[in-house]
Amino acid sequence: MAQTDAKSGSTKQILFLVVLITAVALAVAGYVAKDRKAPKKIIASGDQAPDFRLPSTDGRSLGLADLRGKVVMVHFWATWCPPCVEELPTLAKLFEELKGGDFEMLAVSVDEGGSAPVTAFLRKNGLNLPVLLDPGGSVSGLYGTYKFPETYIVDRRGVVRYKVIGPRDWRDPEALRVMRELIAAK
Repeated sequence: MAQTDAKSGSTKQILFLVVLITAVALAVAGYVAKDRKAPKKIIASGDQAPDFRLPSTDGRSLGLADLRGKVVMVHFWATWCPPCVEELPTLAKLFEELKGGDFEMLAVSVDEGGSAPVTAFLRKNGLNLPVLLDPGGSVSGLYGTYKFPETYIVDRRGVVRYKVIGPRDWRDPEALRVMRELIAAK
């Protein structure tokens, strides 16, 4: 009789584990299937750059469409991202060298917390860049950005000409040459 109770208890434990594992597997499969129903579009070179409008650190609102006819660098970054922080001084130098005329830069911060922490970070590091705020990541999600920093160089017609994933030294002569050629092309 004791053996029968032990077998029954062991069978119940095994049955419980099977039900538990099945429930977890179904939950995971449902989550993955849900994610697959709405795939993210990852913007690449040659794609039309999605338009967006975001607030800037100085309180204005700016959209990509406002800059049509110019070459625009859309750069996604965050203060908590070490490669972003390392890259920002070279980005600021590029901005200083090319700003005005037919070139614009939109450094889109995905930091939470609004303008104050981003502005404090820029001030502390002596960086002068036009920064837009995307704390919910809606615009970075629109572009399919998955690794920071990510940069999109958009031509005058709104087409992504170059996409750069990861940090770059934007003072590099080759980067400057490519940017100047794109700006010079009418």
